Amino acid sequence: MKTTLSFFALFLGLCTLLPAQTRQGQSVIGIQTGFSLAGALFNLSEIDANVDASTPPAVQLAYDYALTDRLSLGGGVSYQRFNLAYSDYGEMNQDFDVRLSRFNLAARGLFHYGNSETLDLYSGLRIGLSNWSLDVGTDDPNFDPPKASGPAFAPQLILFGIRGYFTESLGVAGELAAGAPHILSLGLNYRF
Repeated sequence: MKTTLSFFALFLGLCTLLPAQTRQGQSVIGIQTGFSLAGALFNLSEIDANVDASTPPAVQLAYDYALTDRLSLGGGVSYQRFNLAYSDYGEMNQDFDVRLSRFNLAARGLFHYGNSETLDLYSGLRIGLSNWSLDVGTDDPNFDPPKASGPAFAPQLILFGIRGYFTESLGVAGELAAGAPHILSLGLNYRF
């Protein structure tokens, strides 16, 4: 976590050197990776020696269209997978895998805090659905694993976002948020 915070501080410092501005009619496409609360909690399951957990970061694509210099509207899609591998579990010393995945589709509205020549700072709200999918795999023919899936309401408050550009079109971005699909994300943007 300390490394992540150091990287985020370096990222913010870099953004202060880059030109950015939101203008009415602009579109921004972004790809980001994000760290989620669900992923952090899922990794806590690795406290047992017989459980091996892996949670890659959430991957997200987002699109924003500037309605005005201050307001933009867009959408996002995100995917994250969680894996647990149990070995020698229980009285029967059984091995099995648990695979849980989350696909999130949402609309998002952003408020941009002014049009600085060096930064695009914003906050916003993302409202959508996360479709959860669960699968348990085992080689034991007598074990009937549960399977489940279904959508869940997934609001997210984007507390703070920042964008800066290396060129007129290509830039970097970061977000700090509360809710699904991530709490911290970093990525690249293309503005046109």
